[in-house]
Amino acid sequence: MKHCKLIYTLFLILFAPIVSQAQTPVIKDATVNLAKSYIALAGSNFSPANVAPTVTVGGTSRTVFSFTNTSIVVEVPSTLAAATYLVTVTNSVPHSGSAYVTVGAVGSQGPTGPQGPTGATGPAGATGPAGQQGPAGTVTLPFSGTAAGSTGSVFNISNTAPEHSAIAGHGAQALSGGTTGGVGVGGYGGSSNGTSSQIGTGGVGVSAVGGDGTAEADYGGVGVIATGGSANNSDGTGGAGVVAWGGSSNIGGDGIRAIGGSGTVEGGAGIYAVQSNGSDAGDFAGNVDVAGSLSKSGGSFKIDHPLDPANKYLYHSFVESPDMLNIYNGNVVTDGSGTAIVTMPAWFEALNTDFRYQLTVIGQFAQAIIASEITNGNFTIKSSKPGVKVSWQVTGIRQDAWANAHRIQVEVDKAPKDQGHYIHPELFGHGREPSIAEMHHPRPPAPSTN
Repeated sequence: MKHCKLIYTLFLILFAPIVSQAQTPVIKDATVNLAKSYIALAGSNFSPANVAPTVTVGGTSRTVFSFTNTSIVVEVPSTLAAATYLVTVTNSVPHSGSAYVTVGAVGSQGPTGPQGPTGATGPAGATGPAGQQGPAGTVTLPFSGTAAGSTGSVFNISNTAPEHSAIAGHGAQALSGGTTGGVGVGGYGGSSNGTSSQIGTGGVGVSAVGGDGTAEADYGGVGVIATGGSANNSDGTGGAGVVAWGGSSNIGGDGIRAIGGSGTVEGGAGIYAVQSNGSDAGDFAGNVDVAGSLSKSGGSFKIDHPLDPANKYLYHSFVESPDMLNIYNGNVVTDGSGTAIVTMPAWFEALNTDFRYQLTVIGQFAQAIIASEITNGNFTIKSSKPGVKVSWQVTGIRQDAWANAHRIQVEVDKAPKDQGHYIHPELFGHGREPSIAEMHHPRPPAPSTN
């Protein structure tokens, strides 16, 4: 007689919140997996400030494995007794929300049908007919199960109908009152199990690989497609297509890590972003570090206007040069002999070469010259009179290791496939043609997601 598999389920009795619903944690659903020692909670307002919440189960504080604002995975012992427990989530506001979670047994899995007899081996080695498939077991919803898939996935399903999805998940509609709709599909990577001498890595929450393009001109399939939900009122904001938080630790994880695909002719970009309806292709609210060259059609700073910061912006264009040019300037007053020595920083000559000078006399008619050029970090100015104020400017060409290895080529032939095309075709009377960027990043037909 086969052993029945014990399936755990739960029932939630939600407490009416006492504090403001807008920031109060709401537990809507939970999944108990004692085989892996966790409870997964789904809801809202768990971490509005992206700070780890605290969770108690039956009055006992439990370790939070992972969290977002709408989901928490919390540690529980695998020996947790069958009973009803009060689960409480407290966020950083701090507000608390609670629900009862009941852990108990449900029905057993249906039996497997008997295996058919194997045919006798004939002269041609023919095999007998396969046995009939046993009756399917019943599944009680909500369903949570565990198994040991040592040679593959625990659950694997294929759709044999062309152009249709194998799995579709639809989150439930939100409760009335401005709460959050349910997650369509949730994935939780397994915990790492490293040692002091061997570093482990937690499992991937969701892994997606696009299908291969098989014909010569086919596109490879997209690994992940995400479309934000539409807002249906004039004051609403459409949902983000992708939201990503790096994991918390001594060194936080990257929110997004993108690596372009390798190519025999040209590699793919790590990130390719396109503006829509006059919006920006990228918007960075903070510092940006680029460990390489930055190419652009133009550039400026943009600040709140100093004279009308509430209503206007002020722009200034970048200063451009065909050289990797650094500019230094200052003012100095010559002494009683008409001499002034200007001292540059200690790193100046290591960084720069090919110096150019400009001098302007201020406040009186006088002459000023560069008496001696930069040597050992200094240069000397001489004026025709004593006590002359002189404004000076010195430029230098970078000669550091990176600059020497990456000199800017001022004029470059376009690649053969780009010749006859433009970065901005609309500026040259070819507005209906694709730009070079659009040629390099064609949009494949949208795949079916049903």
